[in-house]
Amino acid sequence: MTWQLEISNIAGIRDGTAMIHPGINAVQASNWQGKTSLITAIRTVLGGEVSATTLTDGESKGSVHLQTPDDEYQVTLQQSAGTVSRSGTPYLTDEQDQICAELFAFLDEDNAIRTAVRDGADLTPHLIRPLEQENISEQIQSLQEQRRAAESDLEDAERAAEKLTAKTEEITSLESKLEELEDELAEIDGDESDSGDQEALEDDLADARRQRERAQQRVSRLEAKIESLESQIEDKEAALDAIDVPSAPDLKVQLKDKQQSVRELSGEIETLETLYNTNERVLEEGHLDLVADVDRQIDTDQLSCWVCGHETTRDDIQAQIDALSEAISERREQRSTLKTEVSDLKERQKEIRQQRQEKQSLEEDLSSLRSTLSESQDELEEARSDLEEVMDRVDELESQVEETDDRRSTLEQEIARTEATLEQRRTVKSELEDEAAQRDDLQAQIDELSQEIQSLRARREHVIATAREAFDHALEDVVEKFDPSFESARLEKHVDPDTGETSDLELIIARDGREITVDAMSEGEVELVGFIAALAGYEAFSVADRVPCMLLDDIGGLASEHLQTLVDYLSDRTEYVVTTAYPEAGDFGGTVLSPDDWDVVSDQTEAVA
Repeated sequence: MTWQLEISNIAGIRDGTAMIHPGINAVQASNWQGKTSLITAIRTVLGGEVSATTLTDGESKGSVHLQTPDDEYQVTLQQSAGTVSRSGTPYLTDEQDQICAELFAFLDEDNAIRTAVRDGADLTPHLIRPLEQENISEQIQSLQEQRRAAESDLEDAERAAEKLTAKTEEITSLESKLEELEDELAEIDGDESDSGDQEALEDDLADARRQRERAQQRVSRLEAKIESLESQIEDKEAALDAIDVPSAPDLKVQLKDKQQSVRELSGEIETLETLYNTNERVLEEGHLDLVADVDRQIDTDQLSCWVCGHETTRDDIQAQIDALSEAISERREQRSTLKTEVSDLKERQKEIRQQRQEKQSLEEDLSSLRSTLSESQDELEEARSDLEEVMDRVDELESQVEETDDRRSTLEQEIARTEATLEQRRTVKSELEDEAAQRDDLQAQIDELSQEIQSLRARREHVIATAREAFDHALEDVVEKFDPSFESARLEKHVDPDTGETSDLELIIARDGREITVDAMSEGEVELVGFIAALAGYEAFSVADRVPCMLLDDIGGLASEHLQTLVDYLSDRTEYVVTTAYPEAGDFGGTVLSPDDWDVVSDQTEAVA
């Protein structure tokens, strides 16, 4: 559980380390060796106040590092424009914890409690200063606002409870009215009139309306059908008028003649092609010797024609073959022209045939449509007659049930309105019941808030009472252990008559039955009373739970044996006690912290000298 400190440029220590052990830790050295500077360093890293003197004179930066078994903490001081600022993570981060430690655990010469005792000043502002961080007034104001809201809600809940009776009676009345209306409606549905049973009459009316609907649909369907038939007839007649079938009595003869001419030309072409191909092969393939005797000369070949036997030349035969080719081409052209004419005649013949068929089809369709139109017109007349009859029947039935329907409609509307009103009233009643049911919870909430407010209001007085009680207990111990010249001391409470709160605490010290002031006491006794007052705040704010360390400095006014007794007494209240003392103060029975290895300001001063 040892604490390890590393110090750089804090007060009189330029560089140094220290090991703080549980229990008593005493820095015993003569002046200017860094005793108070160690206390300052510990205060700094724990979260105590810093000032321009906290940083070593002439230095712009200093730091303290604390390593504990559980964590580590670092505080760095920086001087800028004559102001020392602090950064890093101290042991205490909560502002109230820092104030409590500064007032009741860091007990050096400048401690506010010790100073107030020495000066005979009012201790009250110092003993209750940590309460300022609790914002008690703001907490009370917030709780009062919550209580006022809860009281307003409670008033609403009380009013809701008062309204419940009237609302219940209103609902009962509406339920009775609704029952009467429903009974009347049921009676109407079961009535018998001159026309017979009401339900049967309504069934007849519904059936008649269905018949009317079907009749109307039939009429509409027939009207649409007739309109469609008339439109089709009109279109067919227009199409028939547009058809003009030409008469072509010689078309068939012309076609036959043309086809015959094509056949004849095809025969001629076939004959000529055979003749042409045969003779062309004889010449082209060099077979003249097979069909004639050939006299081959320099300019041309002489031979006998293998058809007529006359003498001729190869060129003459070639000319005759070319003439055959031209004859074939002429006949092919003639045949092509004839085929085109035959095709045109066939197409014309086909068109005439199609026109005749179309005309015949239109005439047949018109006959059928006119017949269907006549039948549909007769059917429409019959349908209109049926529709008129069923409409008369519907009118008759509607007039019979109209009076009852009016009565039913009125009742149904009234029932609907009554049901809606009843539902709304039931909803309101449910809301009122829920609101009224909150009365106990709201009252408990108000009582709890009032108790919290009272507790906060009593917080200051409780702290003062605890401090006075702790002061009395500590005084008993001091009187027993130190045997001072005074036999009693107390914190006398003075009450403000307007607020009923403690206005101040007066330190009353008695010797030989008479009140005395601190001026009549020894320096050591004054210091003892200062420590007792600090312990009162220490106990009132449970400082031991906030910081496990107590620092003592500048208590030279106590004799050595009394100093040891005080340190031993305080060590029972905290885990770590660090105190300064001169070497002649003797053994404190704990850890001795030696400044021999520290680099302190006085070392350099002596070196310069």
